[in-house]
Amino acid sequence: MMIENVAPVFIFVALGYIFKKIKHDISDALTEFVIYFSLPALALSKIRHMTFSHEVFSIILIAYMTMALSLALGYIAGRFMKMDRKNLVTMMVIVGFGNTGFVGFSYIESFYSLHAVSYALVYDQIGTFIALMTFGIALIAWGGGQEQRVRDVAKQMVFSPPLLAIVVSIYFQGTEFPPLIETILDKFQATLIPLVTAIVGMKLEFRTLSLYFKENMVALSLKMVIAPLLMLVGFYFFADLKAEWVRVTFLETAMPPMTMAVVFGIRGGLNRDLLINALALGILFSFVSIGLWNLIIS
Repeated sequence: MMIENVAPVFIFVALGYIFKKIKHDISDALTEFVIYFSLPALALSKIRHMTFSHEVFSIILIAYMTMALSLALGYIAGRFMKMDRKNLVTMMVIVGFGNTGFVGFSYIESFYSLHAVSYALVYDQIGTFIALMTFGIALIAWGGGQEQRVRDVAKQMVFSPPLLAIVVSIYFQGTEFPPLIETILDKFQATLIPLVTAIVGMKLEFRTLSLYFKENMVALSLKMVIAPLLMLVGFYFFADLKAEWVRVTFLETAMPPMTMAVVFGIRGGLNRDLLINALALGILFSFVSIGLWNLIIS
């Protein structure tokens, strides 16, 4: 059953990688489509019908707790390995920010349902995304020796289509749209999983995987094993692992490094090879680790 659930993710990732090799990399264009159409459609369809109970607020709290823990682990590991500022921040970015969006949505939809992706959307957009666009960008700017104006960060965050769609969804809480609008939203959100997994495949690069292998093994172990294990202890005592939202939230804590964080890190002057290799190895590792974590909590 685990193989059947993971197989669609693997196939779409492989198709994206093969397309890049045979034709060319169109991941930037596809990412724009996802950001402007697929993700907002999912937000408008799912969050609009979501009850904002303690569960949703718990997801947000867990997201920030996980990122704080992971960033701390990355910092400690970097200091222990005597990294300079650039590599230290690179380590923190890899460990601190998970691919709770593109990869996370794919796994959640495969293991559970498209409806369950709405929980992952809350975790990703209100948790991971906002943290990256604020503290994350400031951290990257510091690590890369570049300045990032607060106004630019605020503008990027506030005018993000998925975040705007979440705000609109909250405003229209419980409202039924005309059938035509509902149909259009359904069609757009159906493109999300195939596109985001293909995008991930196009971002993969295997030629330089041997570079910084030790550093990546440390970072990925912290990100995908140690941090989730520590969070699972808290889940065991303070949450009901039988609840779907709890399982979805936990799996989000175990996702591989974040694609957008890697992109921002490269643009910000961090260690390019370490970032790209972490992205590739993390995705490969996730084909096994996420399925195992799902078995454990099930």
